[in-house]
Amino acid sequence: MDIDKLRHLHQLKEEGVLSEEEFQQQKQRLLDEPSATNPKTATEAVASGSLDQQQYAMFIHLSLLLGLVFPIVGLIVPLVLWLSKKDNHYIDQHGRTVANWLISYSIYAFVSFLLAFVLIGVPMLIALAVCHVIFAILGGLKAKDGVLWHYPLSIKFFKASLD
Repeated sequence: MDIDKLRHLHQLKEEGVLSEEEFQQQKQRLLDEPSATNPKTATEAVASGSLDQQQYAMFIHLSLLLGLVFPIVGLIVPLVLWLSKKDNHYIDQHGRTVANWLISYSIYAFVSFLLAFVLIGVPMLIALAVCHVIFAILGGLKAKDGVLWHYPLSIKFFKASLD
């Protein structure tokens, strides 16, 4: 158990960054954290990501929503966030998932745009925008919980898993 981490969690709770429930969950996670003598459980603990890593991964997913207001920014920001911390395995895997969706989304949007000239593409573009919002929010929530969630309809260009 790391006392400094526990103090930091308490400070975040006092500042209002963490709710009481989040504080208790993270505190329990710290108290249950395995020692370095048990390598299997230590690996599992690293795979789920620390609180900072989980928040950063959540921001990668949620940065996709910028694309609804600023289309080019919505493509660039998630990639920059991912590539700036690509050396971290947990963040790298979430970045790969988001990159897979961005490429798939771009392909689907291009095809839908072409089909808009025969009117069938308009509902496809609307459905794609709705999926984009829902997937980004769900991906962000799952990342905050330490889970790698693969977007449905996403083509797997990059392999991503927390194993």
